[in-house]
Amino acid sequence: MFPKVIKKRYMFLDIAHHGTLAKTKGIVAICLKMNIPNALVGYTASKKVGNAVKRNFAKRRMRALVREFSDFFMQGNAFVFIANRNTTEIKFSALKDDFMKAVIRARDGR
Repeated sequence: MFPKVIKKRYMFLDIAHHGTLAKTKGIVAICLKMNIPNALVGYTASKKVGNAVKRNFAKRRMRALVREFSDFFMQGNAFVFIANRNTTEIKFSALKDDFMKAVIRARDGR
């Protein structure tokens, strides 16, 4: 089941302040265990990533990864994915590996 998308700023802030952070070379993942029926996912890319074209490209890459690995998002978990400069520059296969490491670390609380 595909997770729902977070759109409200207060939810991003709540997850960022109370969640478990996992950084890799290509992506940052934050996971918060919540008492909700579905999984939630949010994407963000700051101006440090680049201009609007690069930020949108980074978010498209993160959405594609979430679609591909939607099995890893269990009910009751909320994830926020933050792009960094490397998100747009590294190969997609390397980004997949970084994404999986970040999701597993954040979800397991390591």
